[in-house]
Amino acid sequence: MGPQQSGSSKKQNKAARNAKMAAARQRVAEQREREAKSARRRSILIGSTAAVIAIGVIAGLAAIVMTSDDGDGGPAGSVDAEVTVAGNVSSTINGVVAYTASRDHVGSGVDYKQVPPVGGKHDQRWLNCGIYDKPVENRNAVHSLEHGAVWITYDPALPADQIEKLKAKANQPYMLLTPYPGMPKPVNATAWGLQLPLDTVDDPRLDEFIKLYRNGPQTPEQGAACTGGVGKPQ
Repeated sequence: MGPQQSGSSKKQNKAARNAKMAAARQRVAEQREREAKSARRRSILIGSTAAVIAIGVIAGLAAIVMTSDDGDGGPAGSVDAEVTVAGNVSSTINGVVAYTASRDHVGSGVDYKQVPPVGGKHDQRWLNCGIYDKPVENRNAVHSLEHGAVWITYDPALPADQIEKLKAKANQPYMLLTPYPGMPKPVNATAWGLQLPLDTVDDPRLDEFIKLYRNGPQTPEQGAACTGGVGKPQ
């Protein structure tokens, strides 16, 4: 019986070892599976976080672009036009106010103190000269002034027959005609650094202003293009 018991004991011991080893392999496999799941969760979390960050960055950039393309008058991120009254400059036309103005190109909104603007910092794109039936961007129109345009602006409430008179005057090169709400006077004639407010379209000084200052001696870039820019005139 002794040898038989010894053999049986060995078999039992071997079976026990095999069972322990199988259990150990099972634990290792389970541990690896848990680690793999944890790694997958971390990967998903990192990816989701990166996506949220990317969306935030894109949204921020969009906000910057929208701010830089806002209308004039001082939006967040706008710059001062840098325009001052020039007391030592005079005009042969009575009532003309002269200004000294920056000529820098900017990629943001511009805060113009004069209504309408008379010069100063402006967009790198000029407004195509011509007749418009809706208000235009100040910063593009100012660039056209730099190229020699005379910009006639009028109160949108002006009678239709008066607007037609202005259209006849503006129907020539280097002229801009646009409605402009909120002006102190019903009509304004503006060239770079020069402005003439008027009570009526029949004031003879308007024709004098156009004749003297359309692509005139005050023009910083005399003869520069007034087409090929932005805007679709009538």
